[in-house]
This record gives sequence, structure tokens and C-alpha cells, in this order.
Amino acid sequence: MSQTVWLLSEEGILDRSGKPLPDVPFKASVVAGDVKGEKAAVIVNNHDVWSFAEGTWNHEVSTDVTLNCVCWTDNRLLVGTERARLAWVDDGDLNFIESFDDVPERNLWKTPWGGPPDVRSLAVSTDETIYADIHVGWIVRSKDGGKTWKNLRNDLNVDVHEVGTHPSRPAVVFAATAGGFYISDGYGDTFAHQSNGMPYHYQRACACFSERDVYLVSTSRGPHRQTEALLYRTEDAGASWTLVNGLPENITANIDTFQIIIVEGAHALVVVENSDLYETDDWGVNWKKVAHDYPRLYGALVV
Repeated sequence: MSQTVWLLSEEGILDRSGKPLPDVPFKASVVAGDVKGEKAAVIVNNHDVWSFAEGTWNHEVSTDVTLNCVCWTDNRLLVGTERARLAWVDDGDLNFIESFDDVPERNLWKTPWGGPPDVRSLAVSTDETIYADIHVGWIVRSKDGGKTWKNLRNDLNVDVHEVGTHPSRPAVVFAATAGGFYISDGYGDTFAHQSNGMPYHYQRACACFSERDVYLVSTSRGPHRQTEALLYRTEDAGASWTLVNGLPENITANIDTFQIIIVEGAHALVVVENSDLYETDDWGVNWKKVAHDYPRLYGALVV
């Protein structure tokens, strides 16, 4: 592979061999991140955002608020937080988006255990449409750079675990949910439920290859251990799914949000049992173990 992969772990950023990345000014849990062009950003210990550009790390913000996900939108950093809020990272502070707080359906957002909802993942299309996955409360979209927001509810399961956008078709958005895989070719105005061929519909992670319309999705019996987690692929936008080859049987931990990583071309990575790494070089048909016994891996960045 010509691309460099940073593994995001509970012990900081690691290279593929499991060694700490050199010259990183922190060694702490890195739970999420995003790359755009030559810039990267990561969330450290759920409360700090660091950015990386031109070989230099910069501490963007430190906050008492729990941060779940981060993404680049144009040249700005957007974070999703506890209690289902969004904020711009501006001049060392969080600038919460009032129009997102005012989404009319917010009173419907809730969790099965009674706690407050979260923004679990973020995605940005090639035309800068922003999607925020609410756990639990569907997906919220902005077409104007975060000024106004719409809750997308038509034909979509309410319990969304990861939202993704197509790497070259801006109108296509897809999601892994507690009720299966959903995809839209109309910016999420309506969704199609596409989970044929999978024995279970509970899903945590999804991704699409950047150079071919091949989607990957994790599925399992449910949210707890002994889940029999599986990885499936589709070449027809979810009309039919095929179980991949090479992963172990009886995976007991869900393949979680951010743990399917598209690298380049036909290459992708997946985190299994939170500390094992598997790789494919044929668009997800066959997988082989790269290494095991990493610290807990939350995902990876391709830089």
C-alpha cells in the first residue's frame, strides 16, 4: 500500500506494527478521527481535539464535554458530542450550533436505557452536505454548511450506529442500524432497507470502497457479547449480500462504528474482537489477519 495507516487505540496512535507513532505530543486513548487532504484531526480521551498538518500537531480544544466524533467540513472542524449536540471548533473553544439544538424532532431522540442521546458519527459528502447520526434519533442533514438542519426519518430505522457517504456520488448516503442496512440516492429524503441474505440485522459499522461500488457492513445477533458478529459485502447497493471469507467464526464482540476502514483501491482493514486486524486486497472478498494483540483499536486513519 502506498497510503500510510494510523491505528487509533487506547494507547495513542500506532503504526501497523503496533508501535507508537513518533513525535506525537500525547499518548492517550484516541477514539475517533478524520482526514481531509493533507490534514488530520483526532479526539483524544474524549475531551481534546488535536489536528495535524505539514508535520505539526496543534491542540485545537480541551473541554469537559464528551466528544464522540469529528470531521472536516470545508476547512472547519465539526465535533459531535454527548447529549446529541454539534459544535464547531473555533479559536480554542466549542461553538455549539443553535439551529441543530432546535431541530423539531429533538424531543423524540432517546436511548433504550433511558440516558440522553448522542451524536455517534458524522459524514460529509463530496458536495459538503453534512450528516449527523443520532443515537437514537435517525440522521440529521445540513445542505448549507451547518446553518439549517433536517431530521431524515422517511423509511429509516431510528437506531442508527454509523452514517456514511459515497466517495464520488454526493446524493448517496447509507447507514448501519439496529434494523439493518439503509441506503438513499436522494440525499436521505427517503431510504431503502437493503439487508437481504444476512441472518441478522443488527449492525454497527458500514463503509464503501472509493474506486468501486462495493459496500461492507457488520452484522450480529445484537448489542451484547456472544454476538456472532459477521462481515458482509455487496456489489449491488445492498440488493444482495455475501458473507466474506477469512474472518474467524464466533466473533464475540461487535465490529463497531469506525472499525471498517477503506484504505485505497481494493484494500481495506477491519478490526475484529477490538484488538485483531484483518486486511483485504480484493474488494472485501477474502481477508487475512495482519496482526493481533494490539491495544484496543477504535479505528484507523488513512493519511
